[in-house]
Amino acid sequence: MIRIFSFNGKKVDKKEIDNFEDTLLGQKRKDNVWIAVNNATKKDAEILKRKFKIHPTTIEDMFFQHSRIKYEELEEYTLIVFKAIKKVGALYLKTDNIAMVFGESILITVSPNGNQTIENLISNEKKLETLLARGEDFICHYIMDKEIDKYVETKNILGEDFKKLEREFIKKPGKEVLSKLFTKELVLLELRQTIESTTDMVLNLIKPTDNYINNELIPYFRDVYDHAFKTTDSLKTTLGRINGMRNTYQSIISNKMNETIRTLTILMAIMLPMTVITGFYGMNVHLPLQNNVNAPALIAGLMILTSIIIYFASRGLGWIKETEKLPYS
Repeated sequence: MIRIFSFNGKKVDKKEIDNFEDTLLGQKRKDNVWIAVNNATKKDAEILKRKFKIHPTTIEDMFFQHSRIKYEELEEYTLIVFKAIKKVGALYLKTDNIAMVFGESILITVSPNGNQTIENLISNEKKLETLLARGEDFICHYIMDKEIDKYVETKNILGEDFKKLEREFIKKPGKEVLSKLFTKELVLLELRQTIESTTDMVLNLIKPTDNYINNELIPYFRDVYDHAFKTTDSLKTTLGRINGMRNTYQSIISNKMNETIRTLTILMAIMLPMTVITGFYGMNVHLPLQNNVNAPALIAGLMILTSIIIYFASRGLGWIKETEKLPYS
């Protein structure tokens, strides 16, 4: 569906594509024009390609859902492609592409599957008129600013979920909590990758250039860049904390295993003299106390005595120490 909004200095006019004059992007025009293409079809792509002489590769970037985030300056127009968050799942981050093409006093936005920010702007006639009166470039800034705000909001929501899991992990570290953390890490990594690419793209918009975008918007785009950069920085910190918790869990498991091995070693050392004595008296030869009626009690006492001697000797040498209970154990 193609909708056209133009501001002639007094009000915003909405037109259908069939009634729109067949002009090229590079030609000068008096009105500020915004062409919004939502739920795009192949027919819409052909109309834009034919009416505005847009290059086939640009059309592919505009309408292909999996196009990468990019910024391109061409002689006839400037292309921007970025991703808008649509849904945050348990294991994934679903995004939709928004493509923008800037020409002389004209802006074309394409969202192949529709976009709520664009729909909200269209339904807000007063806001739309204010932005279009200032210039179609301000519509680009408005859409990008709102979508970056969604990135910040998503980061905050995921951050709060992470803090809850972090507190749960500190109280009771275990595989279940660790599995939840790793699941959350997948979404955070995808979000970071997307926001980093978006930050690099916005960086091109804060440099003065002849790219069909009004340089007066540089301070506005600088604010968008600042939000995106801070979000990226915050995500790196969160992911670093998850990595730290992973290392902490591995240390806890390693310490517990070491304690278990040490305990078993001490038990084997205490049992060693008993094994030697019983093995010695199990030989089929004449031995001391063999005919004594009290031999079993004397031999048992000897085994206990040697085990006690080894226990206290180990404590004296520092091999057996009192184990302090860690707050997370």
